[in-house]
Amino acid sequence: MAYCTQTLAKGCFGKIYKEKFGDSWAALKRVHVGLINRQELERECRVYHNARHPNVVKLLGDPWIKDSKWNIPLEFIFGEDLETTIFKTQISKIQLTNAVRATIITGMCEGLLYLHSKDIVHQDLKPDNIMVEHQTHRAVIIDLGLAKFTKNGLSSAANMGNEAYSAPEILQMNGVRDKRSDVWAMGKVIAELCARIRLPTQYVCAGKIQETLKDHPYCIPVSRMVGNNPFYRASMAEVILDIRRAASASQTDIKPRDVTVTQGNEIRGNQRWGLQAPAPPRMEVRKPPVVNYRMDPPQQREMGKAVVPLKGAGLNNQMSLMSFPCPLPETGKVTQERYNEEKGAMEYKEIITKGGRIIKYEKVQISKNS
Repeated sequence: MAYCTQTLAKGCFGKIYKEKFGDSWAALKRVHVGLINRQELERECRVYHNARHPNVVKLLGDPWIKDSKWNIPLEFIFGEDLETTIFKTQISKIQLTNAVRATIITGMCEGLLYLHSKDIVHQDLKPDNIMVEHQTHRAVIIDLGLAKFTKNGLSSAANMGNEAYSAPEILQMNGVRDKRSDVWAMGKVIAELCARIRLPTQYVCAGKIQETLKDHPYCIPVSRMVGNNPFYRASMAEVILDIRRAASASQTDIKPRDVTVTQGNEIRGNQRWGLQAPAPPRMEVRKPPVVNYRMDPPQQREMGKAVVPLKGAGLNNQMSLMSFPCPLPETGKVTQERYNEEKGAMEYKEIITKGGRIIKYEKVQISKNS
């Protein structure tokens, strides 16, 4: 049945393993039979069967018991969780350009909209429970172990979830987790993805989001998603058009001719909440995914614009494959890092600029200790 086991992570009430399932890979969720009864297992499987959507993880087959554990075969996502993408940039393989961020946000919102259309409440939305596929940047909502059906005020599961992404009515009034609390949690996740900072739960509200995101394309829809009063909070159906419009505003294509790269700094790390707003969106050359840059030395970054005229057919071909998550210096050196999925290794290219022009662009070797 299954072989080539690799432990991936702890899931809800169990561990997740990467294993072969038939002809494909599966994320095999193993839960001890003492931690989940048959009724709870059937409810979880029923949730998966009713949630057939590209942005929701799939159940690959019927669960079975082995070594006193339930084995639940789920779709394996070749990527990383959103927690890594947002907060662990040193190990993330995803380059968060405006276009990539828009793809992720749209995908996870479409997935949640579909779950709610089927009267399914996730209950435990957080960056750890959203996977991002490396090649396509498809966002996939995972871990439906706590998900429940809710209709006419009746729920099919316990009222459980993560406090860090719990809406005010859950923390302050011991309210019941429902679609509205799901929307609040998704709003917080989007805000953290846009600002690249961890937001204190007790201060997440419409006013703080407007103060922090300001003119960001996602400021208005996220503000509507995190309202303190659940009765006036927007539903996913009410904000999805704004989410799609914000994604369109973030998708800016530039042809590989004379390219102006606007410099700006993105908020990273654990800056204090609300003291610094993110820079306005930058124009970027697309694509590929999984490209990072290191600049030597960091102080060579200057505010303003670096005009990069492209010359020669060879250089045009090379530049058509690049994107710029950070500004190029007027004069200086940048090392381009690209993770090769097929080889499973990093590739490096050196870019040298002088007076706003690229004078060198070639592959280089960098030792692991450098």
